[in-house]
Amino acid sequence: MSVLKPGANANLSPWKFALSISYGSIPDVDIDVSAFLLTEKGKVRGDGDMCFYGQPQVGSGAVILNPASGSKTKTEFSMDLAKVDRSIEKIVLVMTIHENRAVMGKLSEIAIDVPECGGLRGEISCTGMTETALILAEIYRRGEDWKLRVVGQGFENGLSAIATHFGVDIASPAQASPTPTKAPVPEVGKQPELVPINLKHICLTKQGESSKIPLKKGGSDPIRVKATWIDNGDGRSDNDDLDLRAGILMPNGKMHWLASSHPGALDKAPFARHLGDVQNVSRNAPGTEIIELNPEISKRLGGPVGFVFSVYSAISNGDVSIASLHPAMSIEHDGTVVECKYEFPDGQDAEGVYTYVIGTVDIDDAAITVRLSGLTSPPESENTPWIVRKGGLLAVSFDGVPVFKEGRGLLGRLFGGGQKSYANA
Repeated sequence: MSVLKPGANANLSPWKFALSISYGSIPDVDIDVSAFLLTEKGKVRGDGDMCFYGQPQVGSGAVILNPASGSKTKTEFSMDLAKVDRSIEKIVLVMTIHENRAVMGKLSEIAIDVPECGGLRGEISCTGMTETALILAEIYRRGEDWKLRVVGQGFENGLSAIATHFGVDIASPAQASPTPTKAPVPEVGKQPELVPINLKHICLTKQGESSKIPLKKGGSDPIRVKATWIDNGDGRSDNDDLDLRAGILMPNGKMHWLASSHPGALDKAPFARHLGDVQNVSRNAPGTEIIELNPEISKRLGGPVGFVFSVYSAISNGDVSIASLHPAMSIEHDGTVVECKYEFPDGQDAEGVYTYVIGTVDIDDAAITVRLSGLTSPPESENTPWIVRKGGLLAVSFDGVPVFKEGRGLLGRLFGGGQKSYANA
């Protein structure tokens, strides 16, 4: 095993590998690790070159921040350097203290491991550091090769300062656009303009994309989940009424149902509540329904809690494609917003579909993990979305029993699909 101290470097081979960063813990403090893709000028081209908890995959899969495995003292990246664009000269790994609540000196040592590249290991001593951000290492081009250099350079003022150093224009809430702007494709020989990034507003648009919202310590404001949709403009008034619904996976493995007909409560199980049915929708006044979650739900219920959020168009609404109503969802906590906006094709496969799963949300004592789904129920099926934990993720299926506002009639109970029942419905 080769051990590198700050300033030392070594070749990286092969170019596709896993890289892990191990560190100690600081009580009541969250530690984040990010990666920046930089040009020869040492700057990003735009927000698409910053890989962090809100944007875990960049460079067409060249750098991927892997989902947390439950450890709060280790971060892992998957890297495929063959996919790195030729305009990128280096990838810089940085560590920051969330909200500058402590200094790096509270950690003893940081280790960087690349076992697939000859057991390569970097070590950084944090003794005496007063900074809240740290450049850990650089992965950089040298001719036709890639090399790793251990750095260990500190910065004051955390993520915003280090991001600005690399050319990221941190937008204030008043300046930020509703969704991050994609990095422009540069003209040959011309350096693209920098694009502002809003670290507090993330938009997921592809199936399987995920983002994480840190839970504010001691916060009491509810987590707000808001679903919106629009009138599809077909001139009818009977088919634009969607319903926001949620299946809740409790730590004990049981599922709980939440809808306007089963509103729940914030101060007792399931520690979530539906704020009511909305029926009037127009082009200028989108339909909106809201579910609030107690930020201490994981603590109150004794473990991680999973949610599957969907919108439902009842068969009585007529033959309408849910896709034509452009449903979207946002999750907000402590000023951070994650949106799920999947524009799936409004074609034959979307006709006669009653349920669209916008996304899943997984909450533990440290963070809210949001993942865009984009799944629809089978055509003509009233089955409800169901979730189980598989490989650390929430897997969605459509084998929950149908649940209706007025309750299920005898024929519905006899012939309705779905084999799995909710604890409260």
